[in-house]
Amino acid sequence: MMQMISVAEAASAVAPAIPLAYPAPYWDQMFSIWLSVAVGIYLVVAVPIFYFLYRYRYRPATNEQGAVEKSGHGIEVLWTVIPLIIVIYLAVQSVAFYTEQRTPPANSLPVKAEGMMWSWQFEYPNGKRSLAELYVPVGKPVKLLLTSKDVIHAFHIPEAKVMEDAVPGRVTEMWFQFNETGEYRGYCREYCGTAHAYMLATIKVLTAEEFDEWLSQSG
Repeated sequence: MMQMISVAEAASAVAPAIPLAYPAPYWDQMFSIWLSVAVGIYLVVAVPIFYFLYRYRYRPATNEQGAVEKSGHGIEVLWTVIPLIIVIYLAVQSVAFYTEQRTPPANSLPVKAEGMMWSWQFEYPNGKRSLAELYVPVGKPVKLLLTSKDVIHAFHIPEAKVMEDAVPGRVTEMWFQFNETGEYRGYCREYCGTAHAYMLATIKVLTAEEFDEWLSQSG
């Protein structure tokens, strides 16, 4: 029995963890890549600097006159080509992640979201509406079609690390997906007047069966 439990625990430890919400992992991966590159460049530059500062520090009667060094163009080519490769890699990787973050999956559930001072109204594909509460099924991507009735608002979901402006007379879009049921918060991130701080939305993540049941109910 203990052996079976140990095997199960080992298997769960090896299995990749499912993130709470998408597209947050893409932001995390891009941040980690840029941070790693930045730290690596800092170490490559800073460590030799401190070494040379110590190794060739001024000492009376020693190396009073600097040596003349002559070299080819190899080092110049090296410090040009390597940064170029790094920049191209960061650009390509960032575009790939950004495309994933901004492009809703083909099977996304479209939901209209209208901001107004100081609340959010949501409309689902069958015409059903909800005020200040957004109902979504777990494990399914949701595409929000955002607009505003009055001033500029912005819908923000911290767990998914997404935000998009809601602009009067325009329709913008963003997508997200929760992988765990529960209740989460959506915020307005664009100052929109006196009660801006209270312009919240409760995101209720339901099982597929619960969502279908709720969607089919009248009212």
